[in-house]
Parts: sequence; structure tokens; C-alpha cells
Amino acid sequence: MYKKLGFAVVLIMVLLGGMVFGAGQQDTEAAGTGTDDAIKTATYSWTAGGMGGGWYTTAGGMAALVSREEPAITIKVIPGGGMENPLKLSAKQDEIGWGVSFVDKAAYKGTAPIFDRAYTNFYGLAGNFSVDFHHYLAATSTGVKTFEDFVKKIKDGDKINIAIPMAGTSEYTLFGFVLEYYDLSLDALKANGGNVTNAVYGDMINLYKDRHVDYVVAALGIPAAAMTEMTISRKSTLMAISDDLVTYCADTFGTVGLDSGVGFVPGGTYKGMDNDIQAIGHSTEICASENLPDNVAYAFVKILMENIGEVQDLSASYKVYFNKANAPKTTVPLHPGAEKYYREAGLIQ
Repeated sequence: MYKKLGFAVVLIMVLLGGMVFGAGQQDTEAAGTGTDDAIKTATYSWTAGGMGGGWYTTAGGMAALVSREEPAITIKVIPGGGMENPLKLSAKQDEIGWGVSFVDKAAYKGTAPIFDRAYTNFYGLAGNFSVDFHHYLAATSTGVKTFEDFVKKIKDGDKINIAIPMAGTSEYTLFGFVLEYYDLSLDALKANGGNVTNAVYGDMINLYKDRHVDYVVAALGIPAAAMTEMTISRKSTLMAISDDLVTYCADTFGTVGLDSGVGFVPGGTYKGMDNDIQAIGHSTEICASENLPDNVAYAFVKILMENIGEVQDLSASYKVYFNKANAPKTTVPLHPGAEKYYREAGLIQ
């Protein structure tokens, strides 16, 4: 029997610095809070992902759309990350933020050991934009086809050279939990003489192509450009994830469950992988601080819904998962302004 969770994630953040584009940037006249109040000219900050990444660029596209339709709303996109964004929203450092479904749920509930307490003062705006998959990539030369194969190599004392995301990211955190499920940790890899390299996706490509590492961990929407480049450069496979591990992660953390029907990377997505491969997936969503005015939240989601074709054009994955029926399904309670719009539009009862 595999051991369950047993280690804590330390989240070190400076959340109380200068309120760069927060509520202090709003018009000196107090912004209206009711959804029927006139929207006051103000600037809001959207904490996204790494600069130049998918979250950052799609947030920019939606911010431009919202400002086009409602010029009183200006949205400044800033770098962020899945683990830090709910904390920044909770601390009212930013008003809008991208979210990882399982991380947002854990933050709201105060699920240990991910978070030290419940952070309940943030809300959902729109959900299910895409399903990002945790790609556990292995060079074909390693002989690894499943995550159990990978586990066996570690327990047999094999030297593992792997590139993983930076500490503090949601994919780094979940990978640690997955290893713990099998009674392992990153220290076990290092004890075998292996190298664990923390890197951004762009650097992972070169590390893998140049054979400095034989394994890569990354959480990305599909098809992921970084994965495509890596799999073209070397014969590779994604490690298949067992039903038990998928169910454990879904029940424990709120990742995509077996019953979703979408928890796999379709065959043909990457070179040399012709069959569907089961993976751990999580949905993405947009959340908001409690200090985002109701009328701004209302306008934000209304603009996205009334221009949903433009939103879907921002990412191929949005065309698969994001629609009006799925938008209100966030893993934290809806912002009152967003909830009012969805009710008026008949999208929720």
C-alpha cells in the first residue's frame, strides 16, 4: 500500500508590498459596488503566469477585449503563478488572477499541507477555460512507458536526470505529492546520484534536446509547443498514469477525475505517440479578490460571454473546453457580480 501525503510545502511570499495597480489606483471618487452603478474609471491588476507564457498572453488578450467594450476598465497584466495567485487575491494585492482549479480549491479550504489555513476571501469569475496536463516525459531510450516504470527505476537505484519546474509552482508541488504517493521524494533521486534541475520551459527544451536530462515534468495545455519541440528532437513518450493515481489526485486535490472523460492526451498529439495516454489534468479558471467591485465583475464576465468566440480564439484548448455552460463552474464560490450575470443570463439557477 502506498503512503499518502506527508510533507509540507513552504510558501514564502511578500504580499504586502506597494499596491502597484490595486484599489489605490482607482478613481479618487469611490467606485460603485452595485452591479447597476455606473462603472468608475479605474485600473485593476491581473496576476497571471510567467511573462510570455500562455496565461500571460491570454490574460492580455482578454484584458484588451474588456477595455475595448468598457473603456472605464483598464486591466494591467502582471506576472504570477498558480500557487501564489490565490494568496495575492486573498491579500487584496491584485483584483483578478488566473487560477489552477486544484490549487484554488486547496487555498479556499485550507487543505494541508499545501496551505496553512483557509483563504476564503477570494471568488471565482469564470472556469474551465482549458485542461492542462501534467506531462511526465521520458526519452524512449530509458525504457520507461508508465509512471510505475519510472518509480521502479528510482527504487532500483537508477540514476535519474530530470528537469522539473521551479519550486513554488503548482506543477512542482503536485509532482512532489505524486512521488510521496509512491513513498518517494526528490531526495531519493538525488541520493541515487541523479540530477534534479529546476528550469523554466524554454530551458527545459535545450536540456532535453542536448541530453543533459532524460525526463521532463511540465504542466501545459495541449498541444504544448515545448513538448512538441522536445518530442521532435528525441524519441519520447509520456508516462501513462494509473487509474488509482488519477483517482487519488482527483479525490485529494481536485484534479480531473476518471469520470470526466477528458483525462488523457489524445493519440497523435505528439510525434511517436499514436495512442491515447492517461495523464493527470487540472482545469484553469479566473478568480477575483473580494475588493473587485460588483459592477466590474459583472461587466467582466458579461463581456467574455457576449464575445465568447473571441475568447475561444485566444487558445486552441479554449475551443475544446470553454463555453457558456462550463464558465460558471469554478472551484471557489462565484463573485457576487459574476453570479448575478450568470443568473440573469440563465446559465445558473
